[in-house]
Amino acid sequence: MEDGLSLKSFKGVLWNVAGRLANQAMGFAMGIILARIIAPESYGLIAMAMVVIGVTSVFVDGGFAPALIRKLDADSNDYSTVFWFNTSMSVFIYTIIFFTAPLIEKFFNASNLSTVIRFLSINILISAFVAVQNVQLTKKLDFKAINILSIISTFISGVIGIYLAYRGFEVWALVVQQIISRLISAVLVISYNRWIPLFIFSKKSFRGMWNFGSKLFASGVLSSIFDNLYPLIIGKFFSPAQLAFFSRADSYEKLFSRTLTSVVQTVSFPSLSPLQNDNERLKNAYRRMIRMVMLFNAPIMLGLAACAKPLIVFLITDKWLPTVPYLQMLCFAGLLFPLHAINLNVINVKGRSDIFFKLEIIKKIMVILAILGGLPFGVNGLVIGILITSFLAYFLNAYYSLRLINYSIKEQISDIYPYLICSVFMALIVWLLAYFTDMKLIFLVISQIFIGVVFYLGLCFILKLDAFKEFIDLSKKIFSKNNEK
Repeated sequence: MEDGLSLKSFKGVLWNVAGRLANQAMGFAMGIILARIIAPESYGLIAMAMVVIGVTSVFVDGGFAPALIRKLDADSNDYSTVFWFNTSMSVFIYTIIFFTAPLIEKFFNASNLSTVIRFLSINILISAFVAVQNVQLTKKLDFKAINILSIISTFISGVIGIYLAYRGFEVWALVVQQIISRLISAVLVISYNRWIPLFIFSKKSFRGMWNFGSKLFASGVLSSIFDNLYPLIIGKFFSPAQLAFFSRADSYEKLFSRTLTSVVQTVSFPSLSPLQNDNERLKNAYRRMIRMVMLFNAPIMLGLAACAKPLIVFLITDKWLPTVPYLQMLCFAGLLFPLHAINLNVINVKGRSDIFFKLEIIKKIMVILAILGGLPFGVNGLVIGILITSFLAYFLNAYYSLRLINYSIKEQISDIYPYLICSVFMALIVWLLAYFTDMKLIFLVISQIFIGVVFYLGLCFILKLDAFKEFIDLSKKIFSKNNEK
């Protein structure tokens, strides 16, 4: 196998995908139980708190994580310097959040929000303490360990959260669950990695990584603010219940597209970095990655949109029915989202963080315009704005990243459109099944999923799509090697 999607990288991808899917499946199952017990308004309160945590936590990293990953000769001085920066910033950020929490509560006009924020923000301190250890595992492509440890923490915290929910603790069940999850994960990572920071803060190391990471940090700040802008706007101008419906739809969409995006982002950057000086090999690796991504993401997103209504009612009851239209629109928005990560990683691999930063500014302007245009039309208008900006952002990212490796947007579309076409036909079949049949809910959902999977895989096999064949070949190689051992 040629560059980029090498056997090692592909094994990393498989472990990351399998681990994240297992982790997400477990979290998803426990989330279903919690959503059936806890009122939507409590979820709305958590969503408000996560806006604050999401915006502020980015200041802790400072862009040093990708700088460490990109630096091929990173040593103990580099790791220790980043560790002390992260921990110091986390204490500073937590202090600010603690004292400004009452003002945030007043802004949202939500009682008890300040206390929730103060407790949930503890996760910022915990995350900063193990950020470097997680970077080290990522650089080694040790996604097996990363995901096993995550699954353990998800399971234990989920059980505790469900117990507290049954005891009537409502929002506090969710708060404790998240803190316990982060705490257990940190303990396990420290125990496994066994790295101890030196009492060193190298100014030289800091400056070297800051030159690259500063622009990514600025981009990360912008991204964090704007990623949380929609929940902030909905929480401010609409009810906690409406925020909960939007957040639920967003979480279900992210369960698939954003999970895949995270996998792609995590694996592609260290995999492509060694190819940064060879455009032809970088281009070939890039093309393999986008085809493989669309092989999975396109059918999942369109299939989820097609069966959204029966699935929501079946999983979390009809009290969450307003979630359906939001979920459907967000699925279309997430259709090309994983490709964003690869496009942006190409820019980072080439060392063009200046382009990365400029793109983020342009995209944020588009988001502001979408919010201003959509707000008068309620939450539906805001979600439509997300859909429009998502497609525009994809073409913008692709235009600049692909210029760096001499790969046109026309070529990229020709690489991904077969997977889109197959997915559209599959989604149509799944939707028609619900429209023209009168099955019991559980049988309808099972039938939609089964028929959708079989129909899509059948099309991929008949049409002999490149990514499908490559996935089968790589899977065979991995399993054959494991059997030999």
